Amino acid sequence: MKLNNGLTTTKIQMTNEQLEKLAQLIADKVTDKLEKLFEDEPPVQKSWEPMSPQEFFHHQVDGFGNIKHVSRKDLLYMQLQQLDEQRSRLLEEEKYELLIELEEIYDKIKKEHDKL
Repeated sequence: MKLNNGLTTTKIQMTNEQLEKLAQLIADKVTDKLEKLFEDEPPVQKSWEPMSPQEFFHHQVDGFGNIKHVSRKDLLYMQLQQLDEQRSRLLEEEKYELLIELEEIYDKIKKEHDKL
């Protein structure tokens, strides 16, 4: 059989054993390439860690355990609520210096929340 570039080829019948050897050679070559590729790449760090019970409790989670994505405004509102609770605790403990700093933070977040 003649090819476009002027070369000729011949048709060869391969036995089952030869086909299996060829398949094994191809598989070995592919695995060698993949192993070399994985050795050359730096190890990838785990992109996630399991949540602790406290983290799980404080996140908004759907029925399947996925964290619900909240809007920026909702996130700021939740932070304001947490700061309000913290302010109540600081008043009970009479820590007025910390209370002043907390009020400043609260005001900044409140302004940003009102912009949204």
